[in-house]
Amino acid sequence: MSNSNAITKLILLWAFSESALGGMLHVLRIPLTGLFVGGSAVIFISLIAHYSNNKTSILKATLLVLIIKFIVSPYTPLPAYFSVFAEGLLGLFLFNILNLKKTAPIILGFFALLFSSFQKIFVYTVLFGMTFWESIDAFMDFVLKQLSITSELNISFSYIIISIYISTHILGGILAGIVANRIPVWVDSFTHRIDYSKIIPTNEIEKKSRRRKKKFWYQKASGIIFILIALVLIALSYTTTAFDSNLPIKILVMFIRSIVITAIWFVLIAPHAMKLLQKILKKKKSDYTNEVENIVNLLPEMRAAVKYSWKESDKKKGLSRIKLFLSYIFVITLKEG
Repeated sequence: MSNSNAITKLILLWAFSESALGGMLHVLRIPLTGLFVGGSAVIFISLIAHYSNNKTSILKATLLVLIIKFIVSPYTPLPAYFSVFAEGLLGLFLFNILNLKKTAPIILGFFALLFSSFQKIFVYTVLFGMTFWESIDAFMDFVLKQLSITSELNISFSYIIISIYISTHILGGILAGIVANRIPVWVDSFTHRIDYSKIIPTNEIEKKSRRRKKKFWYQKASGIIFILIALVLIALSYTTTAFDSNLPIKILVMFIRSIVITAIWFVLIAPHAMKLLQKILKKKKSDYTNEVENIVNLLPEMRAAVKYSWKESDKKKGLSRIKLFLSYIFVITLKEG
């Protein structure tokens, strides 16, 4: 198959990952969805760089993914678009400007997932202030005292949580980079195991338009958990001497602050920023009409490939089946003739 067809399929898979994978993981209650979505982006960007001889392929693919993401889920939060664009620019810099090739996927994974983890921490800090982390420390100190566990060390539990969170993302990014480096070899050694004649695209395309209601931060699980923690901390601060006497006021201020910042974001900043982004993407959509149509036309073929891959991988169970399933998907995407 031509490289251009492989690149188109990789863009389709990347767009699916950005538009639907996160939602699927949320439905399955799998934590750290950003880790999986970001790791997938690292793999797709690396493969696009590997299979394309055009130095502008990564930038073009990034724009197409943003356009498809906008078409499929136009209500996606603004930071999600920014993350995709930042990953694409970093990939362009590492693969095409620095021309690192072998080490680029690992460096891309490191910085892309590092940025992803810091982005979430930054949002929480801006939204709730440093009191959020102070509250975690106070709450953990209270829990330890209730369990009669005392320590002479002045441990900051919030820093431990942040360190674990960032380290998990960094390790995940490095692993994604290592996997991205291995996939081309993996594809070459696996391709003989696939009977391409059994992969028959279906013409029955389900057209289901599911409009999800937009959830505000306080309707999401993380928002509900934060509110519950805030209420518990306020209650505990009045019933125990374990907390500083000023902490109730700090928590109340943090709570009001988060509401004000969220209101400013949703009412003043986000709508104007989204209008500007929509205007840009609509213009780019007209510029890349043929490319977008080619990607959309590949949906039946890719659906057939997914169906075939899942059926063929049923000989394995659990993680082994997922690995085998992904092996089939990547080989069909990159080697089908």
